[in-house]
Amino acid sequence: MQFSTNARIFCVLISRNLFLFSRQLKSTLTDCIPPLFTQIITFGYLFPLIGMPSSMIAPIYLGSMLTLFLQLGYAMVMKTGFDLHYNRFIDYHITLPISKRWLFGSYIINHMLEVLLITLPLYTIGILVLHKQFDIAHINVYALTLMYLFILTFFSTFFLAISYTATVHWIMDNVWPRILVPLWWFSSALVTWKKIFAWSPSISYIMLFSPITYIAEGMRSALLGTDQFIGWHYCILILCGFIVLNVIALNYGIKRKLDPV
Repeated sequence: MQFSTNARIFCVLISRNLFLFSRQLKSTLTDCIPPLFTQIITFGYLFPLIGMPSSMIAPIYLGSMLTLFLQLGYAMVMKTGFDLHYNRFIDYHITLPISKRWLFGSYIINHMLEVLLITLPLYTIGILVLHKQFDIAHINVYALTLMYLFILTFFSTFFLAISYTATVHWIMDNVWPRILVPLWWFSSALVTWKKIFAWSPSISYIMLFSPITYIAEGMRSALLGTDQFIGWHYCILILCGFIVLNVIALNYGIKRKLDPV
């Protein structure tokens, strides 16, 4: 009985949020089109004109598009942070006859679905425009599906954990400069990890502390299918560890924000 109640409310919460999201999906995608074509023109056409090898176009494009995940995640953090500090809509949700695990599971799934509906079409458009750089025969659909699932899970749990472990004022002042910027620049998003390793092993080891390194390398491995990148299966294994840390931090934040006694 408890399971059926949790499952029913879980599905209602997800369907409600998807309905609300569908009303703004068109405008959100429209807002993302200009940055998408900026990335395509910059990394697909301009950088090769100043000497970047054509073999690097696809790997760098895949890594550069991860900024979209960061922007969408930051929007989620701000929305959740303001609700916890001002609106307190969460107070209504926790009065529903649903366990907190199911409730926060619905938050995670909702964010995953929203990001999927935005990023997948944009990634597809970019790959179609730069189709000469992507060999369809090398695409591992199974690996790509798993990688995308773990990428969505990581970012959803990561940003939700930030929302519940920090205040909204700290988030506005510190999330970008103290968390997202270091994770981005000390990663292999804009250059492959093995090229950094060949240039400076010490810096490449530092990059292994950033989960974005495994996200970028895993996507490249699944889509491009060469040995120039860290294998996607290793990337998934490491991402599992980061997801566990996110869930632990989220659990701590939930108790701190909702059960302070």
